[in-house]
Amino acid sequence: MSSSQAAETASGSHITEAEASLYDRQIRLWGLEAQNRMRSATVLVLSLRSLAHETIKNLVLAGIGRLIVMDDGVVTEEDLGSGFLFREEEGAVGTDRTAAALPQIASLNPLVTLTAFPTFSPFVRRPTTDLVGADAEAAMVEMLRREKVDVVVACDLEPEQLESIDSAARQAGALFYGAGTYGFYGYVYADLGEAYEYVAPKLSNHEDQSRAPAKHVLSYPPLAAAFDKSKWAESSSAGSSPYHGLRKAALRGRKPDATIALLALWEFQRRHMTLPSGIAGQKDEMASIAEELRAALVKPGTLQAVEPSIIDHLAHHAADFFPPTLAIVGGMLAQDVLRAISRKDHPIANLLVVDTLAATGTTERWGLERAKVAETV
Repeated sequence: MSSSQAAETASGSHITEAEASLYDRQIRLWGLEAQNRMRSATVLVLSLRSLAHETIKNLVLAGIGRLIVMDDGVVTEEDLGSGFLFREEEGAVGTDRTAAALPQIASLNPLVTLTAFPTFSPFVRRPTTDLVGADAEAAMVEMLRREKVDVVVACDLEPEQLESIDSAARQAGALFYGAGTYGFYGYVYADLGEAYEYVAPKLSNHEDQSRAPAKHVLSYPPLAAAFDKSKWAESSSAGSSPYHGLRKAALRGRKPDATIALLALWEFQRRHMTLPSGIAGQKDEMASIAEELRAALVKPGTLQAVEPSIIDHLAHHAADFFPPTLAIVGGMLAQDVLRAISRKDHPIANLLVVDTLAATGTTERWGLERAKVAETV
């Protein structure tokens, strides 16, 4: 049966003939139910700088129902090298990012509904004018509910901003992704809620080698609680260090250096409200923070120090955009958003860190227990 025929005969399907033709390959791969979930989903992307370009391209080509983009900036010369959304030959420099990006996004897939807001409010606060605290969070929740947002994707924002947006998304019942890149390094953090259900093959064991599809349940922690240092030393807590008790060989296989360096960068940003830029003393402070984190996270004697070259790179190039990193992290981010919407296969749980220089990516559970198998389907 062709995907067009499937669209006609599937019970409760809303896929049109045009969509069935356009998404034929995806329907064959993911199934009609998954495609229907994507075409019914509304995704909000916060920030149109760098990382968002590749992410938006993949989401729109896959056929989500509606894309909302928000950004309060104007296109700069630097923006021209970070992706395809801004074109110098069309006079993009100096215009609102949202206005410049919309025609390029629309050209990718005319079946996707597009909405643009040339502001970050209420999600990113401006100190002198915007709401604060509970009022700001209430405004975020109200907008997410009003616009019926299913997934929030926040790109290249500060850790504290991500925490407040994540909190609002949880209250509004929306899935949340925070992501960013720092030179050769990047990350994706997922918070899919307290009881996220999805279908994926069971992990095989001695009694059952069938790997039959089963319903799994994951209970994600909010970003503000995922990296609670007070629980890292506990051996049985979901909040314990993901490296707790690992010996040297096992720890080496987990490649913790980039992750610890990323956490050190976030701590530096919290302290100074900016990323390091190579100024004298910043590298030493980054190294000191990383050493404190290393001592708290890993078993003594298993990791002597965080790789100095990673600290050096982040201290000098955290604010730089590296196109291959943007493409890789943006593609992985979009892929997981689509996976989360379709609820098919294992999602990121819950922090993915990518090192494009070493061509590695590692995922660790922070404050998150393993998925529970609810039932076989």
